[in-house]
Amino acid sequence: MTTEAFERRLPVELICKQISCIDEDIDLVAVLNQKGRVEEMIVRDDGVNRDLTAHQREMLFMQCVLQASMQREYDDEFGKVKGSVVQREKVLSFSFQFENYLLLVITKPVLNPLALQQKIGSVIFNRVGLAN
Repeated sequence: MTTEAFERRLPVELICKQISCIDEDIDLVAVLNQKGRVEEMIVRDDGVNRDLTAHQREMLFMQCVLQASMQREYDDEFGKVKGSVVQREKVLSFSFQFENYLLLVITKPVLNPLALQQKIGSVIFNRVGLAN
């Protein structure tokens, strides 16, 4: 591993750890590269991860990255997407774009998803060098 790769990995690992500690309802935190591959991931054994096969998880990650890529089409008109929320019956999914990565957070349904989104966003965007 090169020094640059090691230095790059450490902040991403710390971000995942910090986000996973924000709320006990957070089941999965993953940093995905532009191809939908996992750079770093923290999961709870009893969470949503147990319901997905490795193939389903890979397809979900690729879908999230593709969706984020498509959202960039209107950056000039509307500004950059800082985050998005998908509410399903069983889970909430938050995604945040930073640098060349997508951070995906999957939680159990919560009472105030926007408050949780703001807490997660503050961890990502308030870190040095990760401004959007």
